[in-house]
Amino acid sequence: MNRKHVLALAASVLLLAACGQDGSNSGAEESAVADYLSYEVVDQDLEKLRSDFNAHRGQIRLLFISGPTCGICLRGMADLNDEFIAASQNDGRLETFVIYVPVLGAKEKHVSDVLPLLAGPRIHHYWEESGIIGRLYQKAMDTELYMWDVWMAYRPDAVWEGELPPYPDFWMHQLGPLPRELMLDASVFAVETRKMMDLVGDAESFADALVARSAAEQVADGLVIPDIAQPKGIAIGTHIRGRGGYLNLKSIQSIEQRGTITAEEETSDLQINSQRGQGISRLVGSGEQVSEAGFNGNTVSLPDGDDRGLPAALERILLESFEFDDPVVEWKDKGHQTRKIGMHKHGNVLAWGLELIQASGTRWNLLIDSHTGDIVKATILDESGAPVYVMVMDDFYDESDFRFPHTIEYYDGANNLLAVEKIDEIVISRTGVEVVPEDLTH
Repeated sequence: MNRKHVLALAASVLLLAACGQDGSNSGAEESAVADYLSYEVVDQDLEKLRSDFNAHRGQIRLLFISGPTCGICLRGMADLNDEFIAASQNDGRLETFVIYVPVLGAKEKHVSDVLPLLAGPRIHHYWEESGIIGRLYQKAMDTELYMWDVWMAYRPDAVWEGELPPYPDFWMHQLGPLPRELMLDASVFAVETRKMMDLVGDAESFADALVARSAAEQVADGLVIPDIAQPKGIAIGTHIRGRGGYLNLKSIQSIEQRGTITAEEETSDLQINSQRGQGISRLVGSGEQVSEAGFNGNTVSLPDGDDRGLPAALERILLESFEFDDPVVEWKDKGHQTRKIGMHKHGNVLAWGLELIQASGTRWNLLIDSHTGDIVKATILDESGAPVYVMVMDDFYDESDFRFPHTIEYYDGANNLLAVEKIDEIVISRTGVEVVPEDLTH
């Protein structure tokens, strides 16, 4: 067994989170922060893991078996961290053990990429090369499946004696054949864990301020995990389902959005009209001061010299690249190129990353919420791959079984805010007749 330290940029972020603004902190605190991004390699006998688990008898112990290239597993880790583990950084009632196993082509080299998703003074990471722990849990829990992508909680009196681990007091999973009622739900897992923590005592009695604030949340934000086993079709399928499914999408014939656009502290009325097969128009202003730009499928019309909120170059790109069903849907048939670009932590979302080059040549990096399929961030790239413009989408909710963002922030490539759109009303028109798949056109 040996401990591997990952002292990269993320460790610096954690250190800043633990220190005051003046950078002052004790040497002990500094050492502990560096340890947050480390893991241990355990032997097949699991003696080190067993010893660590038992050493924390009297506390609530969480034990997760994950894969460092399994996007669904990593999403589960991020969900649990955002739901309650990050907020428990200074709660001495809780310890967490994360064991990574070699599933989906995972190697030890992949572990360091994912540590910031779940990092803190009471979180212990392990790489278990043989994968035997999954077989031991399979036997201990009397299942027919190799046990990984499982999330377990133990009461204070649990002890690991002998070869087999103890049966968990509460557990959830993300494995299809196991009971659906135990499918991982971070909010449910948090409630059950807190019930157990109350058995130990009240939070104040066990408070131990090892960090000044939730360093785990800060270091994870912006994290890019490059090696993910799931195919890009997972991201595309999730996106289409989040828009009500393919047939629901194709039944929509027109969309009218009304709201405002604010740039440089000036707010104007905004109306966006799009129609299948006809194009899109963007109207800014009100009354006689309305300025209209549009794209009819062939050419862009863009007024000269008008203050329309967005830079003219950005608005031109948005119009020229417009596709009624968005570029992700039927990307193959439209001649687009796509490739997966790992997973990205964007606020409280762990998103699938997708690079898309439209047939027209416009190049995008898209972040797709791995739960809802929402495109939460879209970056327009130049030929070298550098960001030119960035759009951040938020406030998603359903309109006629179709998820829309109601806030869009626009930034330049240097991350300077350009404008904010707020959509207050959306009107959707449908065909009114049943959509037959073989009759669909793009």
